[in-house]
Amino acid sequence: MMNSTINESNNLDNIQRQLINHFLKDEQLKNTKKNIITISFNDLLNNLCFQLKNNDIVLDYRYFKFLSCPENYEAVIQHIISVIQNVLKTQEAFIFHVNMSSTTLLHIEKYFGFIKQMSEVLKTMFPEKLKVCYIYNAPYIFSNLFAVISAFIDKRTQQKIKLVKDE
Repeated sequence: MMNSTINESNNLDNIQRQLINHFLKDEQLKNTKKNIITISFNDLLNNLCFQLKNNDIVLDYRYFKFLSCPENYEAVIQHIISVIQNVLKTQEAFIFHVNMSSTTLLHIEKYFGFIKQMSEVLKTMFPEKLKVCYIYNAPYIFSNLFAVISAFIDKRTQQKIKLVKDE
């Protein structure tokens, strides 16, 4: 049993290192900004939220800004739901890796409606299905964001949220 825990821990460390490196590379994001007119809506959605080979889910806030008008919220939520449902076809629960780089207090205020709506959807559609949520590149104001979001999240779920420090 201990060996399994060590392997899982090593695997998680490896995944987190790879994601930190992925989040540090801005080349794809720079190309997105440069070619925003020719990039399809679906490509943006697929960069925003996608499934890893190990069935973990990545949510990359840097791409949300390209999709962030209220008219798109439903499509964004439906895409995230679809990714989660796909993972739950083979897994009991899902793991989120959320990249928050470039998030500001202004963004939190601006997208509060989306944050609230997404929290409600996750709570009602996927109760007890979140295994853990790793937060990468959390800005200093994350505690403010977490205070806002925690009003919509039960205590058990709050305990599943972990900050990943770039070492």
